[in-house]
Amino acid sequence: MKRTLVMIGGAFGLAVLALFGFLLYVLLASGDPTYWAGEIAAFERRDVSNPPPRDAVLFVGDDDVRLWDTLAFDMAPISIIARGFGGAQISHVTYYIPRIVAPYHPRAIVLMAGESDMSDVRGRRPEDVLDDFKNFVVALRKAGVSAPVYFVSILPQPMRTSRWLGAKRANALIEDFSKTESDIHFIDATAGLIDSNDNVRREMFRWDGLSLSAAGRAAIAEKIKPVLLEAGYGERKNP
Repeated sequence: MKRTLVMIGGAFGLAVLALFGFLLYVLLASGDPTYWAGEIAAFERRDVSNPPPRDAVLFVGDDDVRLWDTLAFDMAPISIIARGFGGAQISHVTYYIPRIVAPYHPRAIVLMAGESDMSDVRGRRPEDVLDDFKNFVVALRKAGVSAPVYFVSILPQPMRTSRWLGAKRANALIEDFSKTESDIHFIDATAGLIDSNDNVRREMFRWDGLSLSAAGRAAIAEKIKPVLLEAGYGERKNP
Protein backbone atom coordinates (compact mmCIF):
# COMPACT_ATOMS: atom_id res chain seq x y z
CA MET A 1 0.00 0.00 0.00
CA LYS A 2 2.77 2.39 0.96
CA ARG A 3 4.60 1.65 -2.28
CA THR A 4 1.45 2.35 -4.25
CA LEU A 5 1.00 5.73 -2.54
CA VAL A 6 4.61 6.60 -3.26
CA MET A 7 4.13 5.73 -6.93
CA ILE A 8 0.95 7.80 -7.10
CA GLY A 9 2.68 10.70 -5.40
CA GLY A 10 5.60 10.44 -7.80
CA ALA A 11 3.31 10.39 -10.80
CA PHE A 12 1.42 13.42 -9.50
CA GLY A 13 4.69 15.27 -8.95
CA LEU A 14 5.82 14.52 -12.49
CA ALA A 15 2.47 15.72 -13.83
CA VAL A 16 2.81 19.00 -11.93
CA LEU A 17 6.35 19.49 -13.24
CA ALA A 18 5.21 18.73 -16.79
CA LEU A 19 2.36 21.25 -16.49
CA PHE A 20 4.72 23.86 -15.06
CA GLY A 21 7.17 23.24 -17.90
CA PHE A 22 4.42 23.56 -20.50
CA LEU A 23 3.14 26.82 -19.01
CA LEU A 24 6.67 28.20 -18.88
CA TYR A 25 7.18 27.23 -22.52
CA VAL A 26 3.96 29.00 -23.55
CA LEU A 27 4.94 32.08 -21.55
CA LEU A 28 8.35 32.28 -23.19
CA ALA A 29 7.19 31.29 -26.68
CA SER A 30 4.37 33.84 -26.70
CA GLY A 31 7.02 36.55 -26.52
CA ASP A 32 7.99 35.68 -30.10
CA PRO A 33 5.71 37.22 -32.76
CA THR A 34 5.82 34.05 -34.86
CA TYR A 35 3.92 32.31 -32.05
CA TRP A 36 0.79 33.99 -33.42
CA ALA A 37 1.38 33.02 -37.06
CA GLY A 38 -1.63 30.70 -37.10
CA GLU A 39 -4.02 33.45 -36.04
CA ILE A 40 -2.59 35.83 -38.63
CA ALA A 41 -3.01 33.22 -41.36
CA ALA A 42 -6.64 32.78 -40.27
CA PHE A 43 -7.22 36.52 -40.77
CA GLU A 44 -5.78 36.29 -44.27
CA ARG A 45 -7.99 33.35 -45.20
CA ARG A 46 -11.01 35.23 -43.91
CA ASP A 47 -10.04 38.28 -45.97
CA VAL A 48 -10.21 36.18 -49.12
CA SER A 49 -13.64 34.69 -48.43
CA ASN A 50 -15.10 37.78 -46.76
CA PRO A 51 -13.18 40.93 -47.73
CA PRO A 52 -13.24 43.63 -45.04
CA PRO A 53 -14.55 47.14 -45.78
CA ARG A 54 -12.22 49.73 -47.28
CA ASP A 55 -11.50 53.02 -45.53
CA ALA A 56 -12.56 51.60 -42.16
CA VAL A 57 -11.08 52.25 -38.73
CA LEU A 58 -8.79 49.36 -37.88
CA PHE A 59 -8.77 48.09 -34.30
CA VAL A 60 -5.63 46.04 -33.82
CA GLY A 61 -3.92 44.58 -30.78
CA ASP A 62 -4.37 41.89 -28.18
CA ASP A 63 -7.24 40.07 -26.43
CA ASP A 64 -8.99 43.35 -25.70
CA VAL A 65 -9.75 43.45 -29.43
CA ARG A 66 -9.95 39.70 -30.10
CA LEU A 67 -12.59 39.06 -27.44
CA TRP A 68 -14.61 42.22 -28.10
CA ASP A 69 -17.39 40.45 -29.97
CA THR A 70 -19.70 43.49 -29.93
CA LEU A 71 -17.08 45.93 -31.20
CA ALA A 72 -18.80 46.68 -34.52
CA PHE A 73 -22.09 47.32 -32.74
CA ASP A 74 -20.48 49.38 -29.98
CA MET A 75 -18.66 51.61 -32.49
CA ALA A 76 -21.57 52.08 -34.95
CA PRO A 77 -21.93 54.08 -37.17
CA ILE A 78 -18.14 53.92 -37.46
CA SER A 79 -17.09 51.24 -39.96
CA ILE A 80 -14.45 49.06 -38.29
CA ILE A 81 -12.13 46.12 -38.86
CA ALA A 82 -11.07 44.09 -35.82
CA ARG A 83 -7.72 42.33 -35.82
CA GLY A 84 -6.84 41.27 -32.30
CA PHE A 85 -4.73 38.20 -31.64
CA GLY A 86 -3.71 36.31 -28.52
CA GLY A 87 -1.74 38.18 -25.91
CA ALA A 88 -0.07 40.33 -28.55
CA GLN A 89 2.60 42.81 -27.57
CA ILE A 90 3.09 46.08 -29.45
CA SER A 91 6.15 44.68 -31.21
CA HIS A 92 4.10 41.71 -32.40
CA VAL A 93 1.58 44.02 -34.06
CA THR A 94 4.49 45.86 -35.66
CA TYR A 95 5.83 42.57 -37.02
CA TYR A 96 2.53 41.85 -38.76
CA ILE A 97 1.87 45.32 -40.20
CA PRO A 98 2.47 44.09 -43.79
CA ARG A 99 -0.18 41.39 -43.34
CA ILE A 100 -2.95 42.75 -41.09
CA VAL A 101 -2.61 46.53 -41.29
CA ALA A 102 -1.23 47.81 -44.61
CA PRO A 103 -3.53 45.72 -46.87
CA TYR A 104 -6.64 47.36 -45.39
CA HIS A 105 -5.70 50.99 -46.16
CA PRO A 106 -7.43 52.08 -42.92
CA ARG A 107 -8.73 55.60 -42.31
CA ALA A 108 -7.40 55.38 -38.76
CA ILE A 109 -5.74 52.81 -36.53
CA VAL A 110 -6.76 52.12 -32.94
CA LEU A 111 -3.99 50.21 -31.16
CA MET A 112 -4.99 48.28 -28.05
CA ALA A 113 -1.94 46.55 -26.60
CA GLY A 114 0.53 46.93 -23.78
CA GLU A 115 -0.74 44.78 -20.94
CA SER A 116 1.26 41.79 -22.15
CA ASP A 117 4.30 44.01 -22.70
CA MET A 118 4.30 45.03 -19.06
CA SER A 119 3.90 41.43 -17.85
CA ASP A 120 6.60 40.00 -20.12
CA VAL A 121 8.94 37.65 -18.25
CA ARG A 122 11.93 39.27 -19.94
CA GLY A 123 11.42 42.40 -17.85
CA ARG A 124 9.94 45.09 -20.09
CA ARG A 125 10.19 48.63 -18.71
CA PRO A 126 7.80 51.52 -19.40
CA GLU A 127 10.54 53.11 -21.50
CA ASP A 128 10.76 49.92 -23.57
CA VAL A 129 7.03 50.06 -24.22
CA LEU A 130 7.34 53.66 -25.41
CA ASP A 131 10.17 52.67 -27.74
CA ASP A 132 8.09 49.81 -29.12
CA PHE A 133 5.20 52.19 -29.78
CA LYS A 134 7.52 54.60 -31.57
CA ASN A 135 8.83 51.70 -33.65
CA PHE A 136 5.24 50.76 -34.48
CA VAL A 137 4.58 54.24 -35.85
CA VAL A 138 7.83 54.28 -37.83
CA ALA A 139 7.04 50.86 -39.32
CA LEU A 140 3.58 52.05 -40.33
CA ARG A 141 4.97 55.00 -42.23
CA LYS A 142 7.63 52.86 -43.90
CA ALA A 143 4.84 50.52 -45.03
CA GLY A 144 3.04 53.47 -46.63
CA VAL A 145 0.31 53.67 -43.99
CA SER A 146 -0.34 57.35 -43.29
CA ALA A 147 -3.49 56.91 -41.18
CA PRO A 148 -3.66 58.62 -37.77
CA VAL A 149 -2.92 56.34 -34.82
CA TYR A 150 -4.99 56.26 -31.64
CA PHE A 151 -3.32 54.50 -28.73
CA VAL A 152 -5.77 53.25 -26.11
CA SER A 153 -4.18 53.41 -22.68
CA ILE A 154 -2.77 50.25 -21.16
CA LEU A 155 -5.55 48.97 -18.93
CA PRO A 156 -5.37 47.85 -15.30
CA GLN A 157 -6.08 44.16 -14.67
CA PRO A 158 -6.97 42.37 -11.40
CA MET A 159 -4.41 39.62 -12.09
CA ARG A 160 -1.62 42.12 -12.76
CA THR A 161 -2.07 44.76 -10.07
CA SER A 162 1.67 44.63 -9.31
CA ARG A 163 2.28 45.87 -12.86
CA TRP A 164 -0.13 48.79 -12.71
CA LEU A 165 2.38 51.35 -11.49
CA GLY A 166 4.67 50.56 -14.42
CA ALA A 167 1.72 50.56 -16.80
CA LYS A 168 0.70 54.04 -15.63
CA ARG A 169 4.24 55.21 -16.26
CA ALA A 170 4.15 53.74 -19.79
CA ASN A 171 0.81 55.45 -20.42
CA ALA A 172 2.23 58.79 -19.31
CA LEU A 173 5.24 58.41 -21.59
CA ILE A 174 3.10 57.53 -24.59
CA GLU A 175 0.65 60.35 -23.87
CA ASP A 176 3.53 62.84 -23.72
CA PHE A 177 4.90 61.48 -27.00
CA SER A 178 1.48 61.77 -28.68
CA LYS A 179 1.43 65.49 -27.88
CA THR A 180 4.49 65.99 -30.05
CA GLU A 181 2.95 64.37 -33.15
CA SER A 182 -0.12 65.68 -34.97
CA ASP A 183 -1.16 62.25 -36.24
CA ILE A 184 -0.72 60.36 -32.94
CA HIS A 185 -3.44 60.45 -30.30
CA PHE A 186 -3.75 59.02 -26.79
CA ILE A 187 -7.11 57.82 -25.43
CA ASP A 188 -7.26 57.36 -21.67
CA ALA A 189 -9.76 54.53 -21.18
CA THR A 190 -8.86 53.59 -17.61
CA ALA A 191 -11.24 55.84 -15.66
CA GLY A 192 -14.21 53.47 -15.70
CA LEU A 193 -12.10 50.47 -14.69
CA ILE A 194 -10.76 51.82 -11.39
CA ASP A 195 -12.39 53.30 -8.29
CA SER A 196 -11.59 56.54 -6.46
CA ASN A 197 -8.74 54.81 -4.62
CA ASP A 198 -7.10 53.66 -7.87
CA ASN A 199 -8.15 50.06 -7.22
CA VAL A 200 -9.25 47.90 -10.13
CA ARG A 201 -13.00 47.30 -10.28
CA ARG A 202 -13.25 43.51 -10.38
CA GLU A 203 -16.70 43.50 -12.00
CA MET A 204 -15.19 45.07 -15.09
CA PHE A 205 -13.29 41.87 -15.84
CA ARG A 206 -14.11 38.25 -16.53
CA TRP A 207 -13.29 35.34 -14.23
CA ASP A 208 -9.67 35.22 -15.42
CA GLY A 209 -8.89 38.69 -14.09
CA LEU A 210 -7.35 39.61 -17.44
CA SER A 211 -10.15 39.90 -20.00
CA LEU A 212 -12.74 42.67 -19.96
CA SER A 213 -16.32 41.78 -19.09
CA ALA A 214 -19.27 43.22 -21.00
CA ALA A 215 -19.37 46.04 -18.45
CA GLY A 216 -15.65 46.66 -18.94
CA ARG A 217 -15.98 46.83 -22.71
CA ALA A 218 -18.90 49.24 -22.37
CA ALA A 219 -16.79 51.43 -20.07
CA ILE A 220 -13.90 51.74 -22.51
CA ALA A 221 -16.26 52.14 -25.49
CA GLU A 222 -17.54 55.29 -23.77
CA LYS A 223 -14.00 56.66 -23.91
CA ILE A 224 -13.03 55.54 -27.42
CA LYS A 225 -16.13 56.11 -29.54
CA PRO A 226 -16.64 59.85 -28.83
CA VAL A 227 -13.02 60.55 -29.80
CA LEU A 228 -13.46 58.77 -33.14
CA LEU A 229 -16.82 60.41 -33.82
CA GLU A 230 -15.41 63.85 -33.08
CA ALA A 231 -12.63 63.14 -35.57
CA GLY A 232 -15.26 62.43 -38.22
CA TYR A 233 -14.89 58.67 -38.62
CA GLY A 234 -18.63 58.14 -38.28
CA GLU A 235 -19.13 59.90 -41.58
CA ARG A 236 -18.75 58.17 -44.93
CA LYS A 237 -15.93 59.32 -47.17
CA ASN A 238 -16.85 60.92 -50.44
CA PRO A 239 -16.27 58.52 -53.37
